[in-house]
Amino acid sequence: MARCQEIPHTPYYGTVDATPLWLMLYAEYFSWTADHETLDRLWVNAIAAMDWIDRNLKETGYLSYARKSKRGLDNQGWKDSDNCIVNRKGQLARGAITLCEVQGYVYSAKVRLSQIARMKKRIDLADRWEEEARELKMRFNRDFWMEDQDFCALALDGDGQHVDSITSNPGHCLNLGIFSPEKAYSVAERLRAPDMFNGWGIRTLSKLSPAYNPMGYHIGSVWPHDNTLIAIGLRSLGLIDQALELCKGLLDMTRHQPYQRPPELFCGYDRTDESAPVQYPVACSPQAWATGSIFQLVHMIVNLVPDAPGNNLRIIDPALPESINYLSLQNLRVGQTLLDLEFERSGSSTSCRVSKKRGNLRVVIEA
Repeated sequence: MARCQEIPHTPYYGTVDATPLWLMLYAEYFSWTADHETLDRLWVNAIAAMDWIDRNLKETGYLSYARKSKRGLDNQGWKDSDNCIVNRKGQLARGAITLCEVQGYVYSAKVRLSQIARMKKRIDLADRWEEEARELKMRFNRDFWMEDQDFCALALDGDGQHVDSITSNPGHCLNLGIFSPEKAYSVAERLRAPDMFNGWGIRTLSKLSPAYNPMGYHIGSVWPHDNTLIAIGLRSLGLIDQALELCKGLLDMTRHQPYQRPPELFCGYDRTDESAPVQYPVACSPQAWATGSIFQLVHMIVNLVPDAPGNNLRIIDPALPESINYLSLQNLRVGQTLLDLEFERSGSSTSCRVSKKRGNLRVVIEA
């Protein structure tokens, strides 16, 4: 299709979020590996990526997108279908679009890159990025919050007005620190309301929206990768039972799938005692995002916080769901150390032990 000029992916760079997400990955990779060689080799790329973000922040203070090519995509976030950025009346947003979760990615990128810059003795960059992150957080909590709904807007439109539908997008911000605490808990509670949580997962768009379609690609369906990011966010707020409930729904859904592998997405119909999750007719399976979601869920359950540069691994309040009594992780690498970890559930508590360690990593289990 690309060679026939039907789609622009040859490749196509119409994505607003890949750049801050890459910076987050750059920092996360270093926290697991302490790989200074790769960190140094890609440092110039990291600075170039941040410079690209900053050039796009100049006009409004936010990272936005607008289609510039006739053959390009109208929407350039992870929800990239042409009918997904709608307000509470179901109307399409117009003009340059400023997605809420993208600002969370930018905030996280600036916070994490400032830490690396400080380590590299680039105090000028560290101070600047920290200050920019603080200013972004303040503006974000002011400009994106919908007081009448006690929830975060999906986006700002080209006029700077709220795109005021209830969606899953703000859930990506829960683990990034950009919300004030009270706003984070309000978003977490709203996402679990019946119009959003269908028993298997959280819908991309509220069931109460005029645009809702349980078979719509981004307007009512449920995406595993979207949900695991939300589950990690719930966990980061200390909402462990709520995170495990979401985890259980996703694992139950996966057991119904061919080869027990999660699909790209599935339909948003309500879960009942007699029903199986309704498959999306043309969902990709296997699909990288969906497959990765299982590993994210495992990470959420055991709650590992690596600090390979500091030769330290924290395991904070591990919590297995009711469907899992025992979990073993083998040959887990943190820095230069290989670990085998075992988790076992007894009643409502989960114990952890280091069954094997090859290296001098300090492992701290916090419960």
